[in-house]
Amino acid sequence: MAQTQREEGGASGMLLKLVDGEQAIIRTRAHHRALIPAAVNLLVTIGLLSFLLGYVTRDTQPAFLQHYSYIAVFLLWTAGLLALGLGTVKPLVKWLNRLTYLTTERIVQKNFLGAPQARVIPLALLSQHEMRQSTLQEMAGAGDLVLIHGAYGQHQRTRVRDMPDVERFNTVLAQELGDYRRRAQARVAAAQHGQPTEGVLGDVRDSSFGGGHG
Repeated sequence: MAQTQREEGGASGMLLKLVDGEQAIIRTRAHHRALIPAAVNLLVTIGLLSFLLGYVTRDTQPAFLQHYSYIAVFLLWTAGLLALGLGTVKPLVKWLNRLTYLTTERIVQKNFLGAPQARVIPLALLSQHEMRQSTLQEMAGAGDLVLIHGAYGQHQRTRVRDMPDVERFNTVLAQELGDYRRRAQARVAAAQHGQPTEGVLGDVRDSSFGGGHG
């Protein structure tokens, strides 16, 4: 579930470096439905491993197979643990580690631990956003967020998949984008009249769309 907090520090501030005046609005991760393949892999692997272990260790097996059954058991456990590690544990850790932020200046996806592998989209470069939902996503309250962003006539499309409560996230994003544009217009107007622009937020320093470091 998404967490909303309009503050400059707090938990989000500890995980995401905020510039002066920037506020963290939402911190969330992908909907838990993204873990369905991992759960299926877990059930299938456990079921198949149990069946095969029971089969190769049966007393009715020929004496030759019973004698070398420990090799088959070792190979089955190795294959099973490998399948669980790659098909269940790895996706679960990736899901837990990947966070999505909405701030007053940008949208950021980054890892909680390890290399950030950040995707940063400043609101200044965001030209369009819309949500997409399949029937199954709609039933779960999830959806994809499609972002069109770029500058100087060069735009790219970024799809943030399986966002929880995507309708609410899209609504809040629209509000923050509108607020950002009003601040930008006020800054331009103040600059034209030679007025100081303190307190009027601009773009985020050291940010880039489609990549960068959060």
